[in-house]
Amino acid sequence: MPGFLKRVDQKLLLNKPGIWSTRIHLVVYYGILFLLVLGVICFLEPNDPRANSTTEPWVGFVSLIAGIGFIVWMIYLLRFNVFKKYGIIHPLHALVTFFLYFISTGIIVSFGYVHPIVETAKANMAYSTKEIVDDVNNINIKIYQLEYNQFQGKWDYDTVELVKKDTAVAAPVYDDAQTFVDTIAAPVEAVSRNEYDHYQYDSTGFSNKINAADSLIKLKDSLYLVYQTPQLQFLDPYLYNVGIKEHLLSDFELFRKVHGHRSTLAQQDTIYKELSLLLKKYEYPVYASYPTVEVGTSDSRWEIIQKKYRLPGIESSISHVLKKKYRWNGNDLQVYIRIFYYLTLGFTLLIFIFRHTTVRTFFLSILAGVLITIFTVLILSFARAEAIQVLVCLSAYVVLFLFLASTVFWAKKRSAISGIALNIFTLIVAAVPISLLALYYEYRHRQLRLNNIYDVEPFDLEKYAIYAEVGGSVLLLVLISTYLSKAYRRWYALPEN
Repeated sequence: MPGFLKRVDQKLLLNKPGIWSTRIHLVVYYGILFLLVLGVICFLEPNDPRANSTTEPWVGFVSLIAGIGFIVWMIYLLRFNVFKKYGIIHPLHALVTFFLYFISTGIIVSFGYVHPIVETAKANMAYSTKEIVDDVNNINIKIYQLEYNQFQGKWDYDTVELVKKDTAVAAPVYDDAQTFVDTIAAPVEAVSRNEYDHYQYDSTGFSNKINAADSLIKLKDSLYLVYQTPQLQFLDPYLYNVGIKEHLLSDFELFRKVHGHRSTLAQQDTIYKELSLLLKKYEYPVYASYPTVEVGTSDSRWEIIQKKYRLPGIESSISHVLKKKYRWNGNDLQVYIRIFYYLTLGFTLLIFIFRHTTVRTFFLSILAGVLITIFTVLILSFARAEAIQVLVCLSAYVVLFLFLASTVFWAKKRSAISGIALNIFTLIVAAVPISLLALYYEYRHRQLRLNNIYDVEPFDLEKYAIYAEVGGSVLLLVLISTYLSKAYRRWYALPEN
């Protein structure tokens, strides 16, 4: 232990024994030191951003180290406990120690986040979003220029008719609109005889379909031919971010950019060299070493182009880069935050319970919780219970455990049942608001179904779930500083049977 840390340790022991017993100073120092060392090791890992992510094995390996860190911390926690020694403690002692346990646990849990964060940083350093978008657009343009002659066929179209309907779109009605097409003097390459379907829409659906069309021909006020642009996005990696899609050229934009500008043989040679450099930029060496896939006689035009330019491997490489770059965006970020929060909260509550109850009661509580869960799941499964019955059952358990835990205030002796109930209630109380919200949602959902309304949600559950989760955390903190701290103090002070 460094000299300054020894001095901090000594001062806390003499002046703040409650804080000293949490060993927060040791966890913070060695935890941050390990995070820095782990970050350097992860940064030095020879993993190409174009390659598949190696985060999963890293997280598994680091989780083992985090487990060892928890064990070492637990050994230190067993050495002294102001609460169990009946020491003089501050009224907010339980709340303060809970926060310190939460911080310490959060540092250890964060070990598993180092590698994905470093992997994202390396991907951002290697490729910018604008660079990738520009390269994908250029690749699609150059392939279209080189394969220009392959895309001079006529376009397919749908026949769209305006009708008076109550619904937005009816089932497609197959019809032969050939007679309408023959009456139109359409440009060459514009009119196709490859009609797909005849769709009938009301005013809203009809307007949306017409406005969204790439190209169309008006037969009469209520009848149009809507043409479909051939697929010209030859390179179409998975983007992992909706915002990037807006900057990629669509099939129709590619058509307008290239069509009518047939390149000469000399220009094609230059275009091919430029395309080769772009493809090589994203071609991962492992994919490049694979033997060339031969073109089959039955392959379509699209399959031939994919094999000719090795586009599947390029798409995989770019997708890997984008996955790493946007790992922490949007809903994915919320998922990672929730994983971190609930893991940290769960371990913190277990440590808090372990420090405020006997070892025997602690393990009996874990056993009781597992057994109750197993038997409840079996009973609800055989009863074919729906979500609302499950949530009602959980609410009933909360009330039951709260009642049993409250018996410590008038009990004369320490009871294992009240201790187990107090521990389980502490573990699940933070989930009460989200459970009640889910119960109300299911109730509203059932009311809608009884009224034969199936395509309407009662309300935005995801939006209000965040408020319920925050409310659960606040409820837990309030109870720890008031009810739970007094209940544990009373229960532990009672004489044993």
